[in-house]
This record gives sequence, C-alpha cells and structure tokens, in this order.
Amino acid sequence: MASFLRILIFLLIVQQLNSQHQYPSLQYYLPDIPYDENIPTPEQYFGFQVGEWHLSQEKVQTYFEKLATKSDKIELVAYGTTHENRTLFVAMISSEKHLKNKKEIQTYHQDLSLGKGEVNLSMPAILYQGYSIHGNELSGMHASVLAAYYLVAGQSQEVESILDHVFVLMDPCLNPDGTQRFSTWVNSFKSNQPVTDVQSSEFSESWPGGRYNHYWSDMNRDWLLLVHPESRGRIRFLQEWNPTVLTDHHEMGTNNTFFFQPGVPEQNNPNTPKNNFLLTEEIGKYYARAFDSIGSLYYTKYNFDDYYYGKGSTYSDAIGAIGILLEQGSSRGHAQNSIRGIITFPYTIKNQVSTSLATYRSIVDLKPSLLNYRKNFLKEVYKQLDGQKIKGYIFTDTDDVKRNRFLKLLFQHGVEVYGLDKDKTIENHFFPKGKSYIVPLKQNKPLIAKTMFEDVTSFSDSSFYDISGWTLSRAYGLTVKSLSETEVEKQIKTIEIPEMAGEVVHYSEKVYAWIIPSDQWEVHKALCRLLQEDIRVQVSFMDIAYETSGKKAVFPKGSLVITVFNQKHSVEYIAEKMEELANKFSLMIHALDSGNGTSTQTLGHPEIKPLQKPEVGILTGNGLSPTSAGEIWFHTDKELQIPATLLDIQKWGNFRLDKYNTLVFPSGNYGDMSESDVNKLRDWIKQGNTLIAFGNAAKFLSGQKILTLKTKTTTDSGKKSGIYGSFDKDNAGKSINGAIFSIDIDISHPVFFGFEQGISYSMKTDTLLYQPTSNVYASPAKYSQNYHISGFHPGHLKTSIPGSAAVTVHGYGNGRIICFLDPFLFRNYWLAGQKAFNNALFYGKTISTGTLEKGQEE
Repeated sequence: MASFLRILIFLLIVQQLNSQHQYPSLQYYLPDIPYDENIPTPEQYFGFQVGEWHLSQEKVQTYFEKLATKSDKIELVAYGTTHENRTLFVAMISSEKHLKNKKEIQTYHQDLSLGKGEVNLSMPAILYQGYSIHGNELSGMHASVLAAYYLVAGQSQEVESILDHVFVLMDPCLNPDGTQRFSTWVNSFKSNQPVTDVQSSEFSESWPGGRYNHYWSDMNRDWLLLVHPESRGRIRFLQEWNPTVLTDHHEMGTNNTFFFQPGVPEQNNPNTPKNNFLLTEEIGKYYARAFDSIGSLYYTKYNFDDYYYGKGSTYSDAIGAIGILLEQGSSRGHAQNSIRGIITFPYTIKNQVSTSLATYRSIVDLKPSLLNYRKNFLKEVYKQLDGQKIKGYIFTDTDDVKRNRFLKLLFQHGVEVYGLDKDKTIENHFFPKGKSYIVPLKQNKPLIAKTMFEDVTSFSDSSFYDISGWTLSRAYGLTVKSLSETEVEKQIKTIEIPEMAGEVVHYSEKVYAWIIPSDQWEVHKALCRLLQEDIRVQVSFMDIAYETSGKKAVFPKGSLVITVFNQKHSVEYIAEKMEELANKFSLMIHALDSGNGTSTQTLGHPEIKPLQKPEVGILTGNGLSPTSAGEIWFHTDKELQIPATLLDIQKWGNFRLDKYNTLVFPSGNYGDMSESDVNKLRDWIKQGNTLIAFGNAAKFLSGQKILTLKTKTTTDSGKKSGIYGSFDKDNAGKSINGAIFSIDIDISHPVFFGFEQGISYSMKTDTLLYQPTSNVYASPAKYSQNYHISGFHPGHLKTSIPGSAAVTVHGYGNGRIICFLDPFLFRNYWLAGQKAFNNALFYGKTISTGTLEKGQEE
C-alpha cells in the first residue's frame, strides 16, 4: 500500500510539473467555463496540448477549417498567398446572426469610415487580430488557436456578449513562410526534458532565421510599401472591412516582460488624432487588469513608438482604426532561462491569450466611444489639415512605367487621385496633362496620402523605433510639388491605371541596328532578355544624335545598341524579339537604318562598348544582414528575373568562383572570412570580375586593403550631464535610423546612366560617413550641400555630411568594385536606387580604368 501511495504521489508530481512546463491544461489558458463538446479542443485535434510543440501554419489552418465545419459562428476567407504559395486567410468569428448579415455589417462600417450615417450600437464593432507577422514570434499564432476555440466553443454570458458586440477578423498567421522555417527549427532541436540553457541550438536559428518572409523581408515594415504579396492581400482585405480596432501581436527579447501600447508619448506620429492615443490608453487598462489577475509582469509607454506608418499598429492608426502593438518577452523555443527565471512557451502563449480576451472585453465596454471615433475620424483629420498650408500634391514622371507603378500603389491604399486636364508649371517644373496627377489631402485616405508625399524635418523627440523618413514619392524619384488650397483642382478622378504601349519606331524598311534609350525604367529587363537569348548588346558611353530621312533623335548615354552585325540570330528573329520586348515592357525601341553616316557618333564608335551577360552570385550566411541580402535577392530574382546563385559565406573556400563574373556582397559583418578566403576574393577580382558591395561590406574590403576608402571623423559636441539617470536622454538622437538625403550624381557615369537630372535621393540608415575618393572621377554620388530632405539626423553631423561619398568605384587588378555606401535597394521600394544598382550590375565591367580609385596594395 505504501509503495502504491509513493507511486501515486510521484505521478501527481510529474503531472503537476508537466502542467507547469510542457503540458498545461486548457484551463491554464482559458476561463474555466462550459465548452461545446461537439467542438474539438486543440489538444484533441492535434494530439498534444498547445505549447508542447510549435505548430506549423498548415496545422493551424486545418484546425480553423475543422472549426468552420463544426460551427456556424466561424467562416474562413482566403485573401492571398505567400511567395511559397501558402494560403493567407482570416477567420470571421461572431454570432450566427452577424455572420449571416456580414455584408450589411461590412457596408455599415464602410459608410462609418467615411463619416456617413449615425452610430448604431446594434451593429458590432470590427476587430482585426493579426498574429505573428514575424515568423519566429509564435506565441501569437498559438494564442489565436485558443482564442478561436474560446469564441466558437465557449458557453458563457461573456462569450455571448462578445459575439453580439464584436465581429472578429482573426488572422492567425501573417507570415506563414517564416513560421514554417522557425517551427521546423525549434521542433528539430526540442528535447524531451526541457533544456533552458540559452546556448542550446534550439535558441540559435540558422541564418536567416524565421523572422522574415521568403525573401528575408521584415513584413512588419511593408504595410505601406506593399512590395510583397502578403501585404498586398492584407491591405486589400482591410480596405474592404475598415476595422474599428486592430491588434498586432509580437514577441521581443527573452529578458523583457510584456509591452502594450500606448508607446512613448513624445514619439507618436503627429498626424494621428490625439483621441486615438486616449482610446488606446483606455484599452490598455483592460490589459493591465488581465495581467494583474494572473500575476504577469508588463509595461507601457516605453521603448516602442507609434511613428512609422509602415508597420501594422501605426498603419491602422492612419486609416482610422485604433492600432495596438502587443509585445511578449519570447521563449524563442519551448523553455529558456531569463533574468527573471525560466520563460516557457506555454506562459508566453497564456499572456497573448489574456490580451486577446482583454481586447474583446474592452471593445464590448468601449464600443460607443470606438464607433464614435471611427465616425469622426475624417472630421478630426480635416480639422488638423485646415490649419496647415499644404492641401495636396501634384506629381509626374517622364517614364510611364514608373509613374503607373506609383499610381497602382496609391490605388491599393484607396488613395484618391485626379488627373490633370491641362498643362501646369509650378516653380519651373512642368507638369504635362495626361502624365500628371493631383492628390488632394481632403479625401477618404488623407493620412496615407499625406505620408506618401510629406517631407518631415522637425521632431518633438530624437529617438525612433524605426525609420523617421520614408517619403515614397522621393523613393520613386518622382517630380513632386506641394499645393496650396487655391491650387488644388479636382479634375477628372482617376480610377484606372492608364494603358501603356511600347513601340518599335522604324526609320525606313532597312534595319542596321536597334537602340533602346536608357531613360526608360524597364530598359534593364529588356537587356536581361536579350543577353539570355545570346543576342549581342552594346552600351553607349556618349549621347547619340541620329538623323536620317529627315527624322532626328537624340539617344542619351547608357542607351543600348543592338546591331545586325555579327549576331548568332537572323535579323528577322531579332526584329521579332524587339517587338516582343517593346510590348512587354512598354519600351520605345528605335530601328535605325544606318550607322549614322559621317557623324561623330557612329554606331561603331569606340565609346559604344559590348556587354557581358552577368553571372551573379550573392553572398549570404552568418554575420551578414538578412534584409540586405534579401533585398538583393528579391531584386535580381523578382524584378530582373536573373537566376542569381546564393552563396553561403561559410562555404566560401569550397566555391568555384570562376562560374561568376559578378558578386554582390550585402551589408553585414565579414569577420568570419579567413585570410585564405580574402586572398581567394582578391584573385577573383584581379581577373577582371566585378564586385558590388553594400554598406559595411565596403568597410570590410577597405580593412583588407582591397580598396581605398577613408571614413570621416566626426565630433559629438552634445553635452553629457554625467548623471546616471540621464544617460538615455543624453545619448538620444545620436543615430540615424532612417532619413532621406539628397545626393548629387554624375549622370555621365555608367552607374547613373539613364538618370535625367543630377540629383537623386538616398536612404541613410547609419552615421558612418566616408571621404570622397582621391580620384575625383571615382565618387559619382555625394551628399548635396542641402542634403536633408526628410527624417531625423543628429545635429553634430550637419557639417560633415555635405560632400561625403554615397557611391564609390574602385579598381583592383583588372576588376571593378562598386560600393553603395547606403542601402540603395532599401526594402525593395527604393526605385531611385534600383536603377543605379542595375547599371552597376550590367555596366560595371565597362567603367574606364582611369576613373577608378586604386586599391591600397596596388
């Protein structure tokens, strides 16, 4: 009997330990209420309790599908697919009555978002719950499973009240591709006995980690940019539903507790109505009470801000919802030591569940205030705009493709655009009708419209969680002017993207050569196809003035020349290809009938140089920035459609570099490259190949004496109090998280072929500054004298920035090294930098030797 009791006590202790660490009961997560027995619990469905293993998005999706077959309180709707073709879906959860009337609810909230009608308290508020946009922050996704079960199966007065007052749009996983990488990793290293040692492989994801999507992009920076399909589908869905509240569930470092908004008050975006932050604080009181009841630690109004409109919780503020960021200290596995003891995965899930349920309660209680805010949102924003000088913007661009891409982005966000029905000149800038557009700020999406064009140079605070300048019109390189009230003319509303048409212009029936002018956005895509077809292509280093049969044309530097001479294909085949490319990429291609006679710009001129098909390798792996590498990969793969090889830096010694004539090094830490690795790189460059280096890669190459690049020394003149409690304040504002600077560019240089004016824009994300090269021809881009366009930058750099190098070009042996010292492919929306990168990729090898900065060892 004593033996039996000892065994029983032992089993009870094991059960208790398991419930605390690995195998908690359902009541650990959810209120102890009756649940519909016809609805399978997560544990019944998966075969283990939530938190024992990391679920994949596919498993979560199948559970939601099961719920939808068992209950009339839930419906699923797919809104898109990821790069890896995984389904993105939202679960609509509410009462049966509301789900049957979802179209009516949708229409009501559409009208409410426009300030129409009256607040109707019989209508539910709409809550969009977004979980785990970062793939290695999975407590949120797992919490969605439990929250959905609670709403669908729960049988209590509180659940009924929630379903009556709230129409839930639950997005269980915003980043399925990243989630798949992370869940596979941590499950692969999970021990039967919880290992909490921070040095365990379980907590050390392989590069690039699960945070990012397929192309290693941070999806919580893409809400405004809409580069990726996940974001485009989500924003389209939000445009249809106009949520009242949006919650954005994240994780942060293991040693943190739990953060919920409001963020740092001084770092709020000033365009957001103040009532937004007041309501956010009211909702925050429900989170505080929830955590108080379970003894979880939390904080608010610290660390995080509400400034950049390109992340979820702040983007929602800009469209009239109450956006709330929720950040849980992460276990980053199943259980991990922290400065406050062991943090278990179930514990992190429990906190996310608690905030999910607290959000429901807050909306039930605050629904009148929330609906009133939604109705009056435009009115409040218009009141702010009335006191401001700028009432709208006008933009144009000579390139139809680039202009239309920007129009498409505006339309995706629901921004109203009006065409210009007559030519207009503002401050010596010409805006032709048919190619120019007006965006008034008094419209249905005023804050989104404003943030796409607005340059901001003054700030109430000097520290930012993300970038402080992001003006999209600058990133696209458009010609833009602000408009006062008297100049805002609503012409014909633009509701469709204008059609574009390419053309092959023939000068006679005879074809001697084709020319594709360089000032067209898609010229490099056409070049890719031609080289892939093994058609010989040359690039002109001079302007070509062409005249024949009474017709005249001038083709700028960088224009592509394809002669009929010495081609492997017939003239007829190339002619068909030119027609195809003109139509596909909306290009003007000129079919010339002679070599330009006795002109000084004949088509056989030495300054027209043959091009080589780039065989591209992109360095990846530990130490390197996943986002920088991802930007390069995305651009070469999706934009240019070049089959670039991803090369792991840790396998460098095994690679045959003779397979590549072009290597691209992303920004990052190159400390793992050994001396023999560097010597291998030296030999490869000397053989006449091209290396393109971003950010810190240039600093590494300089340190290895492969190139000569000198940093500028700057002096921090800021006073330090010497008081411990003032340390953060004393050091605030010493960094550049993301600001837009203008750069003076040399449009005669191959890196800037096709640019129409000698100024462009760069995103600066650090305080590292470089001196111009000693060879005056080797720094084709330098920061302008009046460089500051938008975003915060430290005052002590004001005298150092003008004239500092932004792009440098170097020689080493017979090779070329082109350094983009800023992220010219920033988040893959920086079109102004993409063209320069394309030029470097295709024309780098042709840059004249005498214009190169020589390496230190040469």
